[in-house]
Amino acid sequence: MNARAHRTAAAALATSLLFVLSACSDDDDDSAAQSTPTSAATVEATPSASASESASPSSTSEADQGTVVTIKLVDGKPSEKLDPTITISKGDKITLVITSDKAAEVHVHATDTAIEVAAGETVTKTITVDAAPGSYEVEVEDTAFKLFTLIVK
Repeated sequence: MNARAHRTAAAALATSLLFVLSACSDDDDDSAAQSTPTSAATVEATPSASASESASPSSTSEADQGTVVTIKLVDGKPSEKLDPTITISKGDKITLVITSDKAAEVHVHATDTAIEVAAGETVTKTITVDAAPGSYEVEVEDTAFKLFTLIVK
């Protein structure tokens, strides 16, 4: 095979690889954790029937979200008062919709889940809680500010 044939074969192989790699796009459907810039969110703990679609642009149905808790953090603390306790049954889902004015991490002790929120962004995270019955803190990790107690029945 001459040099030109080698270059042609190499170019064909490279083109084929690019085609295969582009066809294998990131199919990691992580609809449970999304990061979407937004400027407003309200603080409320509600059953799934009144989930805020503007703060949670996910295609997940409300039934798949379980209990929805919307939190807007300002300087590491909620800008409005949250319910001090939220009760769910073991195996139920809870969806946290978190907006923060600066980078923060919210930690759900029941599942040892850390949720990173960049400054000015909203992150939506749905978690299935399979923890043993009991009381668990949900806190802003950086400031150790307790947002609410999650009671698992």
